[in-house]
Amino acid sequence: MPEKTIRMSPAEYINEKGILKQLPQLLERHGVKNPVVLTDETVYPIIEEYLPDGFLKRYPVEFFGGYCTFEEIERLTKKFQNYDALLAFGGGQLIDTAKVVSDNLTIPIFNSQTVPSNCAAITTKSIIYSAEHEKIANVRHKKAVDVVLLEPDILINAPKEYILSGIGDTLAKYYEIRRRITNDKLDSVTSRIGRFFIELCREEILKITDLEEISEKDLINLFDTIFLVAASVDGISDLDGRSVLAHAFYNAYVKIQPHYKKTHGEAVALGSLFQIIIEGEESEHLRQEIESYHRAIGLPLTLRELDLTADSELDELAAYITRKSDVRVQSVFPDLELDRVRLALEEIRG
Repeated sequence: MPEKTIRMSPAEYINEKGILKQLPQLLERHGVKNPVVLTDETVYPIIEEYLPDGFLKRYPVEFFGGYCTFEEIERLTKKFQNYDALLAFGGGQLIDTAKVVSDNLTIPIFNSQTVPSNCAAITTKSIIYSAEHEKIANVRHKKAVDVVLLEPDILINAPKEYILSGIGDTLAKYYEIRRRITNDKLDSVTSRIGRFFIELCREEILKITDLEEISEKDLINLFDTIFLVAASVDGISDLDGRSVLAHAFYNAYVKIQPHYKKTHGEAVALGSLFQIIIEGEESEHLRQEIESYHRAIGLPLTLRELDLTADSELDELAAYITRKSDVRVQSVFPDLELDRVRLALEEIRG
């Protein structure tokens, strides 16, 4: 395998009010004649008003099973074999599922993510979960996403926790990946681009302190940062774009709390604070930055906010995070000790 692979995705990206009204023309331009729509029962009535009249009656519609599992991917791959494109409308797990199905069938995919909770619409990978909602695999796709169409009016009207999710997940790009794209790697142009991307994630997200008072320009920039900039870190940086402790914390959280109450990015945001505490005094300024921003925007600061309060739960979190098999963590924090993690968790217990 090559040491580093650059993945450029998507082929087309449009973040513009009213763009879904132009979907028939875009399909025609791409030579699509027989597409299938993948959405869910919650999203269906929301997107209907943003699409041309009768659009969802014109093409077959399939409802998503709810989770990105190998079983759901297999079901949809079999069902969509006779279509020449896949139109995906929904959240991150639906989009991740659609990307694998599109890849399996080698047909174009048009992604329209309806919540700004993460950058799934663009990345060339999907996170697969078990029936118990535990992360079990990362699947890397063979091809890039063909088209991403974002309707800002849908995204800004998403439940607030999904907007906070996108903010927390995007900001974590900086806190985690700065430990991989270190100064000694900046003789590489691609590393410098990756470093610029994570710094831009931090700069643009920290500007947003009040979701009730946000200009149209800042709104477009926010969504471009959550989707395009954040996803590009993974594409340009390859292994150096991998997550570290913030996402390890999230993976531990959903394993321990399968019916978790916080979104992916909200839990990741607390994981960012956890990583900075692990780093110690050298990162004290970043701890103050995170705590101040979380208070202003409404992201969690304590494990209590995630319904994690019992000693046994903290013990499980620490054991999961310090697994020697987790190369993402061990490659940055080699020989991370259980006691060190347990003490850091105690600091954010609440």
